[in-house]
Amino acid sequence: MTRYYCPGCWTDFEKDAARCPVCGLVIPIFRDSKDYAEKLIVALHHPEHSTPVRSAGLPGTTKAPRAVSALIDFFKRTGDITIARAAVKAPGELDREEARRFFCAPADHPAGMIRREVRRILGEKDAHRPDAK
Repeated sequence: MTRYYCPGCWTDFEKDAARCPVCGLVIPIFRDSKDYAEKLIVALHHPEHSTPVRSAGLPGTTKAPRAVSALIDFFKRTGDITIARAAVKAPGELDREEARRFFCAPADHPAGMIRREVRRILGEKDAHRPDAK
């Protein structure tokens, strides 16, 4: 069964609706008022796990540079390392100065997969060494 989510309050409901049954947000107006990058940023907060992972990865592949600061902020707040890895990867693909400055902090992240991703992005030779910190 298809589930629908309100992009304002993230309540899920069974039927497609023009207005959220909980918060009253007019969904088509909200959706039409956002460009693609803004929709990706909103989707970072989606409660279904795979949506934020996909959304975090898309700014890099679609070259949506306006999403870099939102991804950096999201990375700092998320406790989910799968989403954090996707959030780190996208700015690296954009290769923007803001992203390069940001990579100093994740280089010391407690999760090895995040540190390795940062090293890969920065081009360090030991990025895939099993003993790399």
